[in-house]
Amino acid sequence: MPKLPTVYIGVPTGDNKEYAMLYMLATLRNIDYPPDRLTLNIAVTHLGNEASEQYLNNVRTLVEASNFPYKTNVLVTYPTLTDMMRWGPYFAIIINLHKLRIDFLKGASEYFWLLGGDNPPPRPTLKKLLKLKTDVASALINQRFVRIKQMRMDKSKRYPVYWGRAWELGDLDELDLEPALREELRTAWVEFMFLAKIQGEGILHNVVVGSGCSLLKRKVFEHIGCVLGSGGTQSEDLHFCQLARLEGFDVAVDLDTRCLHFDQNGKMY
Repeated sequence: MPKLPTVYIGVPTGDNKEYAMLYMLATLRNIDYPPDRLTLNIAVTHLGNEASEQYLNNVRTLVEASNFPYKTNVLVTYPTLTDMMRWGPYFAIIINLHKLRIDFLKGASEYFWLLGGDNPPPRPTLKKLLKLKTDVASALINQRFVRIKQMRMDKSKRYPVYWGRAWELGDLDELDLEPALREELRTAWVEFMFLAKIQGEGILHNVVVGSGCSLLKRKVFEHIGCVLGSGGTQSEDLHFCQLARLEGFDVAVDLDTRCLHFDQNGKMY
């Protein structure tokens, strides 16, 4: 029987995710996967204050105490004022993703499994995502309560973190447009995203997903990386999906594979 592929687990986090770290480590300690095929890499944001230093020390202590059966590594990022001005509210996640991406590309792991700092994965999640055999595979994640509240949505419902596109670049071919306008619309499609709610069952392809539980083939990260678009109106994961689509990669979500979303109120969504 051939060996399962090697997987680099990347978890960007900071002291604002402290409420979830114990649960994250517990679930990652329990992943159903050969330990010799895994590495766990946690990127911690350090803002030069006491809270950041305390959280960093806590993470290092907890990881060591957890006695993982596979290699672990704690990376540290120190965002500058320039970083904050360039990336806006997404500066911490982007700096951490850059750090993890560079570390991943230095090694030989075949897949990059990106997990949000508050997205503890159930035990069989990784194997389920690998079965999709797509360029980028995502589990189904629901929005946290705090996000539902911020967006003034119905608090009694659950809102999954995946979307379709209201229109595709190919739709422009059917329109009689001036070249300059065509190029402006193409740029807008990449930078701002025109998302639409979609429904379905099983596995949905060509979707836009939040990256909280996404498995990426090495060639995707080598080609795209992870950045925020110049428009800056959407988070880095949505922009990443746009670039993946633009470059011909498929992003799929398995609606039968759930990943949890831990909230500060102690509930799972």
